[in-house]
Amino acid sequence: MKGKGIIVVISLMAVFMAGLIVWARQPSQVKIAITGHPGLAFTGVIKTDGALISVSGVVPTNYVVTARSVNCRFQKEQAGGTLGVNMKMIRLGGTCTVTTSESGKGVSAFLSLNSARCNTF
Repeated sequence: MKGKGIIVVISLMAVFMAGLIVWARQPSQVKIAITGHPGLAFTGVIKTDGALISVSGVVPTNYVVTARSVNCRFQKEQAGGTLGVNMKMIRLGGTCTVTTSESGKGVSAFLSLNSARCNTF
């Protein structure tokens, strides 16, 4: 009888772990906040799980996408001012934040279920 109890516990743990792995691989909402000098015009691209979205606007602007990975690049349309991006994966809490200097041209950021990196150019 004791052996059956151990098998049941191990089986339940295996099912729980498999469910946790599947849950962690699901797409998550990602909030992308474009920050910096208010009114600064920008253009950019947001790539979500391979789909490319071209964007343009003025600071501040927010986008929300659902994906396993998000790769984005934004650049200033005029000299001066700062331009930044703050990405946050809502469900898993991953973040990536970067801001240009006054002389910088733009920012790029990557955020996935497993990693993050941010750069200026």
